[in-house]
Amino acid sequence: MATDSCLSPQLKPEGAHTPTSEASVIDASLRTPLTLLITSALLWLLVASVLGVVAAWQLHTPAFFNACEYVTYGRIQPAQSSVLIYGWGFNAAFAVSLWLMARLSRGVLPGFGALLLGTVFWNVGVAVGLVGILSGFSSSIAGLDMPGFALPLLWVAYALIAAWTFVVFRDGRSQQLFASQWYLFVALLAFPWIYSIAQVMLVLVPVRGTVQSVIQAWFSGNLFLLWFASIALAAIYYFLPKLLLKPVAHYNLASTGFWWILVFGSWAGLARLLGGPVPAWVQTFGAAASFMLLVPLVIFGLNFVGTLSGSWGSLKNSYPLRFIAFGVVALMLVLLSMVADATHGFAALTQFTYFTAAEVQLGLYGFFTMVIFGSLYVIVPRVFATAWANDALTGVHFVASAIGVVLLVGSLAVGGIQQGLQLADASIAFSAVTTATLPYLFSASVGCVLLAIGQLAFAINFFWTLANASACCVRSVKDLLAAQPEATR
Repeated sequence: MATDSCLSPQLKPEGAHTPTSEASVIDASLRTPLTLLITSALLWLLVASVLGVVAAWQLHTPAFFNACEYVTYGRIQPAQSSVLIYGWGFNAAFAVSLWLMARLSRGVLPGFGALLLGTVFWNVGVAVGLVGILSGFSSSIAGLDMPGFALPLLWVAYALIAAWTFVVFRDGRSQQLFASQWYLFVALLAFPWIYSIAQVMLVLVPVRGTVQSVIQAWFSGNLFLLWFASIALAAIYYFLPKLLLKPVAHYNLASTGFWWILVFGSWAGLARLLGGPVPAWVQTFGAAASFMLLVPLVIFGLNFVGTLSGSWGSLKNSYPLRFIAFGVVALMLVLLSMVADATHGFAALTQFTYFTAAEVQLGLYGFFTMVIFGSLYVIVPRVFATAWANDALTGVHFVASAIGVVLLVGSLAVGGIQQGLQLADASIAFSAVTTATLPYLFSASVGCVLLAIGQLAFAINFFWTLANASACCVRSVKDLLAAQPEATR
């Protein structure tokens, strides 16, 4: 249902630490950079959706777009992954982290020229990387597919955006630090560290032999846990109590979960190497670190599920809460799968199957992206001082996204387990194993289509809301001018 765009949205109160008038000033200072960041994120998300559908369809229909070398699976898949991670994921994470840091620190953005420049540089870098991958210059390293000539733009851009986020914190009036800020600090400081090490040791001056697989596994684990998961956890710790109007359950345990993720999560990715041609101590170290994730798993369950307990009825009336609750469930499943991957029996069954792809999609789409969607549904009305343009599109977005994630992840997970069982049976020909997975791949492709429909609905709703906010501002200026006496104009 459309609403009057010039009316302030009816949202939950922010809490005692940020007065309403001060919050409005903070939001106004962030309006221009957030507009550019969110717009960029959504445009890249739509590109990733199209590339994802094409790549998924090619898995069970190889002849699909096979006549053009630029859109073969070997180029489309890394292009889609890079756009999803660095185009959508980073732009959206920058937007949410900047808004959260400003609100929690009660800091007004002093200026946004350098921030806008960093955003432009970042997206130009992603565009250059995309063209490079489609032209055949991919590095062929998962998560680092973009060619080296795109790196300078990304480095400069990240430095500008991260620095301005810290400037907001430095200038803030709050004397408190919250759990959300802990995770924001980790994400913003950890990414340059892990990205620089991975780029140097895998792309610029590559190490030799199996050490490459160790560095790549370490980077992939850290990229998810210390960047994507940290940003999403910061959002959950902030929005969940605000939307439910109740404190986080067992909040005293939040610091333990934070330090556990920081210390052990950094090495959990090495568990992917179980059974591989790497030193046994590396495999054991990674497995032990993965098992340690049981502690934050329990703590997050107490914090988030405990907060939701007794308030499940609130999900009926709040789409942001539905997205975030979905992300909480996905987080529990992701951590459980990481613990399971650290067991030799489970790893032997699922390694080199579609199950690993299911875990990646569950982490990026089911957890991070769903939490970010829920966050943006709260942030956008506050920043632009107008309600969402169409509630029906919000409903389409949630239903299509939820079903799409379940279908995509479920199909790849079940198909991957069956694939692993058949690969372990020497009497079954490899061609038969491939044929048996085709129905699951088709089902996953349908899931990708549903995700694309949901993301298109969200993009339409956002740009419609942005247009309403712009029209409202123009009318407000005209009304103000009309109300002034003739002599003062």
